[in-house]
Amino acid sequence: MDRTEISHQLEDTASGSAEDDRPGWERFVASAAPQGALGTVRIAALLRIVAAHNTEGMKLNEIARMAGLEQSTAHRIVAALHSVGFLAREQKGRRYHLGPLLFELFTTAFPHFNPREICLPAMEALAEKVGDTVYLSVRNGLDSLCTDRVEGSYPIRACTLEVGQRRPLGVGAGSLALLSTLPEVEAGLIIEQCAARYPDYGLSADIVTRAVERVRAEGHVYQPALTSNDVLAVALPITGRTGHPYGALSITAMASRMSPERALETVAAMRDQIGRVQARIHDLGYV
Repeated sequence: MDRTEISHQLEDTASGSAEDDRPGWERFVASAAPQGALGTVRIAALLRIVAAHNTEGMKLNEIARMAGLEQSTAHRIVAALHSVGFLAREQKGRRYHLGPLLFELFTTAFPHFNPREICLPAMEALAEKVGDTVYLSVRNGLDSLCTDRVEGSYPIRACTLEVGQRRPLGVGAGSLALLSTLPEVEAGLIIEQCAARYPDYGLSADIVTRAVERVRAEGHVYQPALTSNDVLAVALPITGRTGHPYGALSITAMASRMSPERALETVAAMRDQIGRVQARIHDLGYV
């Protein structure tokens, strides 16, 4: 991208004249980029685009279209990322995936980070205290992924999520807690990207947007479970010192047990245990 093109994009961003017409990732880059750092933010956006489709991989034209870039511009950036190992390309399918350098950097920065292991004591303590089912969800691209579940002692189980199950971000209590923690621009972009999938869960982008606003105002998730109005769920994110969400804990119970008063008590117990998890994350040297 030459200086003239960058200058024009920065002028459009300042004036707001073209912002509404830009594809979602292009608006994200324009909104997130400090002056003079457009290229760096664009690289980060491209890596997030590939990360969100990493299982199946992406062709160059798909990356360009989603990023709102000309094919030639996308090719230059993708080729550079491939050359240094941030992206890897299939030999036959010509699809791009996250590259080995990212894995190397992650294993160096987080050599022993295991969310399930770190959160399990807190989950077990919560299940014993409240008697209901506790879930751990983490972000995986545009989805949330349930990575662990601990069932309480209450004889009527309200298990609404299986380990290994994934949903678009914003769908379900833990997933909504994760989405609500992200910066407003990024959360809005994710909602835009997931809009076509929300109707499969009886939701829409507008509904999810309003839910995010409600959670940010109230400080926690409290809503009917996705699979049954007879089950209510509460959820809170697990964040590091930078505010980055490492995951989210959620608890489901029969609606007759999860009154608004009991929900607040449960949230208080969750905050206490999440504080212990955050202290553990800090002791391990993560931010």
